Amino acid sequence: MNIVHLLIPDIKELIRNREFEGIKLLSKELYPAEISDLIENLETHEAIIVLRLLDTEKAAEVLTRFEGENLEKILKGFSDSHLAEIFEKMDPDDRTALFEELPPQMVRSIISLLPKEDREIALKILNYPENSCGRKMSTDFAYCLDTDTVGEVLENLKKADISDELMLNIYVLDKNQNLKGFVPLTKLIKYDPQEKIINLVEPTPTVSVYDSAELAAKIISDYDLFALPVVDKGGRLVGIITADDVIDIIQESASEDIYRIVGMIDPEAKYFVQTFWERFWKRFIPVVVMIILGNISGWVIHSFESIIAHITILVFFIPNLANTTGIIGSQSSVFTIRAIATGEIERSFRGLFKVFFKELSTVMLLALAVGFGMFIIALIRGGFWVKLALVVSLSAIVSCTTAALVGIILPMILRKMNIDPAGADVPFITTMGDVITYATYFSLAKLILG
Repeated sequence: MNIVHLLIPDIKELIRNREFEGIKLLSKELYPAEISDLIENLETHEAIIVLRLLDTEKAAEVLTRFEGENLEKILKGFSDSHLAEIFEKMDPDDRTALFEELPPQMVRSIISLLPKEDREIALKILNYPENSCGRKMSTDFAYCLDTDTVGEVLENLKKADISDELMLNIYVLDKNQNLKGFVPLTKLIKYDPQEKIINLVEPTPTVSVYDSAELAAKIISDYDLFALPVVDKGGRLVGIITADDVIDIIQESASEDIYRIVGMIDPEAKYFVQTFWERFWKRFIPVVVMIILGNISGWVIHSFESIIAHITILVFFIPNLANTTGIIGSQSSVFTIRAIATGEIERSFRGLFKVFFKELSTVMLLALAVGFGMFIIALIRGGFWVKLALVVSLSAIVSCTTAALVGIILPMILRKMNIDPAGADVPFITTMGDVITYATYFSLAKLILG
């Protein structure tokens, strides 16, 4: 059991007895993540008491871990002056993330409490498109001019009001705020104070404020960066995206893909913020769509009713064939989607053919292996009826190959049409696999077995 959960009865007892000093002492020993975990198990009024007793900086860190309705309830328990202090202590990107969880009127109210400079930064970031680098960036970073010396830069860093970790990279700008590159702090301290900073500059990749946050995450991962500069249209440095931001971006992206794969229509909606009927309809509609699509499979089976009635043993092999076809088709689909997401293949038909020919040999070998296995199973199960085993084997080979090729082609077509393949592809492949399997299987049975 998490040790924080063991503290819950003690915290509740301290709150009941109004022993606030005891709560302060306990809170000092806990990390923000642990306090957040603790607060989630308290009543709203208890959570507000604990948060009020934290120092402003720690309270700001804890609040960044909350979302939706819970966050709104907690914030309503603070005075305007206390809220202003807490939000002022937050990093701009964390502050923006919280604003995205709150109703517009509450955001306007909190922004109005901030000092002028913080207010302007908050409004500027909120004006960028959702999920863009501009929306995710922090405007706190260490910088200097290309005319500065090493000594001047070090002196300015001592006076800078930014966290220690953000001083690891010093970004070098010209007089127009255009980014020239960066200098690692570890490199800076090794040189003579009179050395010109421009002589130490290293190149760095950048992203635009309008680029997607996923692109920033990919670049940071590919180049193994601590932080990635964000520039405006004119090439001026306006912010950075750090490695810890990337973790959040990847988690959000993974959650969205998981929701889409299982048919959730709005992956952005938070579970505990949704009403009962919202949760119901978001799941009900995809299920209805799949039922309608599933009727196509039923129609195919119905059209071969006579041969099924004549040779009932054919029914035995249907689940095995359908499951195998669905798995192989989905595998090809997932591999293709991943290659698109990681940028391994371009969004063009050239990329489609590249994947198609690379996968073809693998798919054919898989289909032949499955076909051979199904031949042996059908031969034994069917009392060594070779024609039946041949039908099952050929069906497996044809349907597995076809489903796999559809799984490769469909994500590329959807991507070309600017439709997210993670949301529409896997359920469709499964249904298509069933249709392909039934049509192939019963057609071959009718042809070979009469």
